[in-house]
Amino acid sequence: MNNIPEAKYIAPEIEEYSNHPLINALPAINSPKDTAKFLNLLPKVGESEKALPGYLRRHAMMRILDGFLYPTSAHLQLEQMISSMIRRGYLKRSIASPSFHRNLNDISRVDFRAIARNKTNTVFSSSVIGCSGTGKTTAIEAILRSYENQAIFHPEYQHIQLVWLKIDCPHDGSARSLCIHFFRAVDNVLNTEYEQLYVKARSSAESMLGDIARIAALHSIGLLVIDEIQHLQVAKSGGVEKLLNFFVTLNNVIKVPVLLVGTPSALSLFSPTMRSARRAAQIGYIQWDRFTKSQSQEDEEDWDKFIKRLWKLQWFAEPVELTNQYKELFWEYTQGIPHIAVTLFYLIQCRAVASGYEYFNLDLVTDTYNEELSIIHPMIKALQSGRKSEIDNFGDLQITVENVPALASEQIKLIEDVPEESHHDNFSALVEMLIKGGIGKDLAPLVARQAIEEKPKEDLFGLVAHIKSLQDKPIDLGRPSNKKKQKLQPKFMIQDLRQFHSSEPLGTYKHLKQEAIILDISPYL
Repeated sequence: MNNIPEAKYIAPEIEEYSNHPLINALPAINSPKDTAKFLNLLPKVGESEKALPGYLRRHAMMRILDGFLYPTSAHLQLEQMISSMIRRGYLKRSIASPSFHRNLNDISRVDFRAIARNKTNTVFSSSVIGCSGTGKTTAIEAILRSYENQAIFHPEYQHIQLVWLKIDCPHDGSARSLCIHFFRAVDNVLNTEYEQLYVKARSSAESMLGDIARIAALHSIGLLVIDEIQHLQVAKSGGVEKLLNFFVTLNNVIKVPVLLVGTPSALSLFSPTMRSARRAAQIGYIQWDRFTKSQSQEDEEDWDKFIKRLWKLQWFAEPVELTNQYKELFWEYTQGIPHIAVTLFYLIQCRAVASGYEYFNLDLVTDTYNEELSIIHPMIKALQSGRKSEIDNFGDLQITVENVPALASEQIKLIEDVPEESHHDNFSALVEMLIKGGIGKDLAPLVARQAIEEKPKEDLFGLVAHIKSLQDKPIDLGRPSNKKKQKLQPKFMIQDLRQFHSSEPLGTYKHLKQEAIILDISPYL
């Protein structure tokens, strides 16, 4: 512990943080601008490196994989959430308070095994859920690194503070292994021997919970991050539920915030608890999704900005220009997943320089995707299809509507282009009623949206009556009216196939192919 830096206290930004050594020893609270600045990582492409042989350039190109990060609004939201969790968690754990050591003694007498056996309705501090490859772990680690000192020594109080601790769930989903990972992570930071002290051959996860709680309190852990939480699903024993209950207790009793990170398949572990206690979620929930593609060429979304920055990382004497064709092809092969986009861009350049070329083209992009990334083709095809049934076959790809916890999050939407916000509750309730009434899940949102557009001032019951009147409207089989009937104008939806009809020979086929509805399968044959 001799190498742990001593605390340097700064003036508190707000009044309630005064006289809190654990908080005042932290770096200053970042503004969104500061956050974007330190998270923005763009590797350097040396001009002299562009003249190196291909086998050497490949090593320089690896900076693309581990040195590139484009911060989005989700990164800023995550940084603010982590900053708040650490500081608010310390408010009732001041080492300057006379009650600090008394609380440690009280914790030593708590039977955490009994608590873990009981179900709790209290929500976790927060969670970050997103499909694999979207960069949630990279973002969290970058934010945690902004706290220059993970451990801080307070000489006046003879206290060692552990600002944050991040552990990964073991692949076998073992609760016992996760407890061992906790002790090991603390030992690596503080150079202690807790694993040797508390982990015995017969030690169970349940028996180690009290020891974990005491260490968390003793070293004032500011934030416990548990990544890959979906691995707990693999466990066959009942230890998983006890462990999740313990995390809740850790937050409630010791005031240690817990941030759970995982893929959408992890929602089945704790979504019932989160739904039943959404009012207790003080910090929030972040859905860490892949990039979305703008439907308007005038509206530059994060995907466009991301791909433009990535495109600057070329180790060629004459860089290849980013055209709409490249942007469309990268979207087709990556579906907005940052990790896949970065990996594909790196592999393309490697193949180019290995072949002695100083450029790449569309064919090389396709060849690289087909040959180097064939293992992910089933997942990409599922996303390309847009069919929920296919996407659901891959639990780590996308968060389905019914699995989204009912927590505050600006990024969660049940369906795109919902009418006016004031009618959002009517829309959701109407969709649910239509589904219960026998209308398919795929048609119910469309019918509800159309009804709200036609009767925007109606309440829920009025909308139901309007839909029923359309269903029950009789068909006039009598004599035709002498009045000239007004020609009905079709109302097209986005990507409505009827819009692509053409009377010209092969016109319809050309339109469908241009919109990538008909794909060229020759590369797959």
